[in-house]
Amino acid sequence: MTTSEPRSFESTWGEYGADEWSDAIMASMKLGGVDNLFFVSGSEIAFFQESAAKAREREWPSPRLVTMTHEGAALHAALGNAMVTGQPAATAVHVDVGTLNYGAAIHTAWRGGYPVLITAGTGPRAYPGTMRGGRDASIQWVQEPRDQGEILRQYTKHDHRLETLDNPGLMVSRLLQVAMSDPQGPVYMTVPREVAMQQMPGTTRFPTRDQLGIARPAWPDPRDAKTAAEWLVKAHNPVISLAKSGRHPESVEALVRLAELLGIPVREQQTDKMNFPTTHPLHGVGPDAADADVVMVCESPSPFAPGRNAPSADAKVIWVDPDPVQSRYKTMEYRADMWLPVSVTGAAEAIYEAATGLLTKSDLDRIADRRARLEQRKAEIAQRNEDLAAEASKRSPLHPRWVAYQLGQVMEPDAILLDDALSNTPFVQAYHGRSQPSTYFKSGGSTGGWGSSAAFGAKLAKPNSDVVLASGDGYFMFGTPLAGLWAANHHRAPYLAVVFVNASYSTGTRGLRGTYPEGSAVRSGGYEGGLFDPPPDFAKLAEAANGYGETVSTAEEVGPALRRGLEHVRNGTPAVIAARIPTIPQEIEMGGGARGE
Repeated sequence: MTTSEPRSFESTWGEYGADEWSDAIMASMKLGGVDNLFFVSGSEIAFFQESAAKAREREWPSPRLVTMTHEGAALHAALGNAMVTGQPAATAVHVDVGTLNYGAAIHTAWRGGYPVLITAGTGPRAYPGTMRGGRDASIQWVQEPRDQGEILRQYTKHDHRLETLDNPGLMVSRLLQVAMSDPQGPVYMTVPREVAMQQMPGTTRFPTRDQLGIARPAWPDPRDAKTAAEWLVKAHNPVISLAKSGRHPESVEALVRLAELLGIPVREQQTDKMNFPTTHPLHGVGPDAADADVVMVCESPSPFAPGRNAPSADAKVIWVDPDPVQSRYKTMEYRADMWLPVSVTGAAEAIYEAATGLLTKSDLDRIADRRARLEQRKAEIAQRNEDLAAEASKRSPLHPRWVAYQLGQVMEPDAILLDDALSNTPFVQAYHGRSQPSTYFKSGGSTGGWGSSAAFGAKLAKPNSDVVLASGDGYFMFGTPLAGLWAANHHRAPYLAVVFVNASYSTGTRGLRGTYPEGSAVRSGGYEGGLFDPPPDFAKLAEAANGYGETVSTAEEVGPALRRGLEHVRNGTPAVIAARIPTIPQEIEMGGGARGE
């Protein structure tokens, strides 16, 4: 028997056709899982357009170049694309000004942990006439900051300016490797025009993202898994706290198995994914962390407020996260008895396996009793929500609870819901009924405006699923909705937007009242700075983008309007249903969603 010579790392590099460096950039994107490059035109990034067209002609690997009309919308679309596929997306914009116009979408990319490759051109530096792509217009002196990467450095895992000594395909693969490895997040690359337009000899060689390799999810030490299982098995009032674990869809099944085995209720705090089926008897039935004797926190940066409703000193806290100490956050006051830097799927499966060998008949009887109590509580919560919805249907003016209830009624089980409803999110969460992985998303950050273009990006990736956006009117305006609706119509990726129109910012009305309950602003009743009444006509905004728009203001109008909107979407037209609800928060009673949290 003969033994083959070991392969060198370089021998795994593929060889790809390329005339210019930009061709290698595009090939590496596509080979690294990027199907869509959301592109906003700029004077120095025409190389992306040329390379995309050339790749179609010559059948070279390249992402689809998706025309966008605003940089913030482009990045939001990339986020929506990445969140539903689990694969990276990319953007391209114009120099520093285009980068600045990404705006608050940069925050969302970072805090939401989206694996996106954010790119921008840079003002060329080469002396006029000395090389292809060099300076040839006076504006290019204005477009060169001291350090363009500094604009995004606090909000990315890695940033790089492509230079002539680089292998362009390798650098893109490396950035995608970093973006996709846990904890996932955005990366930024700036591309000088003269570098992108350098000539290649006809082929280029580089490793793909997968040849470099993505860090595998970690599995907990068996001893830690056994200890965690012992705590949970013996617990009398355990709880699992979730927020972001559903970004890995396989974690949902693993958590359901563990929760069902041990009869552990699941609560969600600041959730932005479908982490656990909301219709499951163990979902949303508490207890609060302060009342639990064992708390298992899974990818939840802020599962409770320290010092206010935190677990007692005697409670055991198990913290599961690829980055459990939350190194992206400057200040963290949380404690835990066990920090597990592992995937939620791995932890849930390992603890499940350990627990099956520990359960006694006494444990099983106690767990069965707890499970029965929780199932009864879930049934009571569900009935309470139905009763509140029935009451809301009789209210005038239109109550947001009824809008959320009707939305839950019209959505198919596989419909993808994006929630940007803010103050009305508790209603949306109470009724959306999402039970399949990757069917519910929030932005993951604290900025508004993600939804309109993220819905387009999601629909582009999942053309056979309904995509629905539930948004507050303030957040809807923040997101340059005209750009998102135009893209949805132009690229045949329509979605339904349901806008809760209260003509106000909750921060400037409810928040103001909470901060100064007896203050002059509240006594005057004007809420200056918090109201924008009368609001824009969002239905006509949809029409301006060649979409369908409708405004409703009574309970009986809501259901039929939503069904009409979905019909238009399924026929290829984006739709906006604007629901006019009370402006001042105290006009809305009946609380938020009755979710048992």
